Amino acid sequence: GNKLWTYDLLKKTVGVPGDIFEFGCWKGSNLMFLSKLNSLLEPSSPKRIFGFDNFSGLPESVEKDGSFAIAQSGNYLGNELLLRKVIELFDLHMKVELVVGDALKTIPAFDSEYPETICSFAYLDFDLYEPTNEALKLIDKAISVGGVIVFDEAGTKEWPGETIAMKEYLASTSHKFEMLSNPISKQPTIALRRTA
Repeated sequence: GNKLWTYDLLKKTVGVPGDIFEFGCWKGSNLMFLSKLNSLLEPSSPKRIFGFDNFSGLPESVEKDGSFAIAQSGNYLGNELLLRKVIELFDLHMKVELVVGDALKTIPAFDSEYPETICSFAYLDFDLYEPTNEALKLIDKAISVGGVIVFDEAGTKEWPGETIAMKEYLASTSHKFEMLSNPISKQPTIALRRTA
């Protein structure tokens, strides 16, 4: 049931220009879910799906992330090779692109390499303050009106860093958003939909 709200949110972005981003892929099940859904909902859409992950587990956290996060360092280790095989298997290699490495480096590099990027949907699952903050900088430049930003852990006690990054973003952005809360399941927790 935890995929129902994600499905609902992605459906809201049908016809909204821009690519689909996932920040923090772990084992790739959500990335594959978004990719397959996009193929169903917009079969001839030119949208690409970008998945950002270091595939070496949860990176070092900072003070804003709290004590729980520090203890989780190195957990949530994804398997890049396996995920690439799955992408091939579903014949999605033309659509899905993995951006591998430390997000604090790969996101700014991506930004300069893909200046044409527009974003219709972004799923944030980095859990931590610094990479979430970096992702939001990229999204802010790229998000279409009608675009949706989904937070996997915002508002949860365990991962304050993601919430702090979201609050700082909302305080600083010039875009207008409506905030949505998940009525169906525990995660993702909060989504922002750009209204202007």
